[in-house]
Amino acid sequence: MKDNPHLDILVQLAKIDGEADGSELELIREIGASKNVSDEDIEEIIDKTEAMGTLPSLGDLSQQEKIDLMTNLVMVMKIDGRIHKEEMKFCLKVLRKLGYDEDALFELVSTTYVSSENPLDREAIKKRAATYLQ
Repeated sequence: MKDNPHLDILVQLAKIDGEADGSELELIREIGASKNVSDEDIEEIIDKTEAMGTLPSLGDLSQQEKIDLMTNLVMVMKIDGRIHKEEMKFCLKVLRKLGYDEDALFELVSTTYVSSENPLDREAIKKRAATYLQ
């Protein structure tokens, strides 16, 4: 299995509050599949990634990869309808490494609404995330 820092970070986020919600893991599986990661590799990443693992290096990510990661962090955080303090702390740590200002996370999280009538809109979040990258 090839290293996948993007999925590693998303799984750490899902596990950070002590319980990986099924909707969070399903979203991570969808994200992995959209990036052509095999089902077996996705499951291996989910099984082996620790909640408090070391953050992988993010220095080599392109601007588009940083925007994608920021978008996916917000989506995973919001999908279960609850935002835990540990999730916010973890995301702030990741965002600093990506070059985002802390206010970007608060703005994106506070203006992203999820309900059965209003599912997550990846493109809208991505568009907003792009405006915050320094």
